Amino acid sequence: MSRPTALPTERPTLSPVQTDNLTDRVFEQIRSAITTKVFPPGARLTEAKLAEDLHVSKTPVREAFVRLREIGLIEPDGRRGGRVVQPSRATIAEMYEVREALEVQAALLAAERAGAAAKATIADAAARSRAGARTDDRNAFAAADIAFHEAIARSTQNDRLEVLVRNSLDLIAAARRRDFEHVDASRACSDAHVAIADAIALGDGPASAEHMRAHVRHVRDMVLAQIPPTEPRT
Repeated sequence: MSRPTALPTERPTLSPVQTDNLTDRVFEQIRSAITTKVFPPGARLTEAKLAEDLHVSKTPVREAFVRLREIGLIEPDGRRGGRVVQPSRATIAEMYEVREALEVQAALLAAERAGAAAKATIADAAARSRAGARTDDRNAFAAADIAFHEAIARSTQNDRLEVLVRNSLDLIAAARRRDFEHVDASRACSDAHVAIADAIALGDGPASAEHMRAHVRHVRDMVLAQIPPTEPRT
């Protein structure tokens, strides 16, 4: 007696996914407001108020809150609210340990993988950061600083690492309580940018990594030095 012929297994039918970047746009606006101190550390945010201000429903705001909590930019505060992080010295030190691990690896990979165009972008951002520092143009320096680190992360050709580096930079930007007080500090940072860019241009991974490690530790020490040793409990 022959076995019955097995019927083909039917695959479940999935509906096409509609691409909608509303949540992305809401997330970017809130993230930018946090990192630029429009929403300062400790500020309470609510889904209802943000939805009203942005003229959107609560759903994209709620989804943006989930992503912001994952990064660490906000902490839960009630069912429908969050509070902008206000970390301690110890927390900021931990943030820089994470940043060092991520960006040292990014510099190493950038030296190995960056093409001519990517190397030129990194070098240009480093040069602009030096120009901003030497003319005491803090806005120009800050913009070039971000562009420099993001360009290195992109050039790793590792999407996950790029996202993690950007999240780390955002978290640290939101955690800082003040900007650099001395031009010399920015000059030292811009000089480090140029050294890192030069090493990447030469394809020298170890040198790129070591320059980046020294740079991140230098910035960490400057930031921690600007935070009062005694802080109110958060």
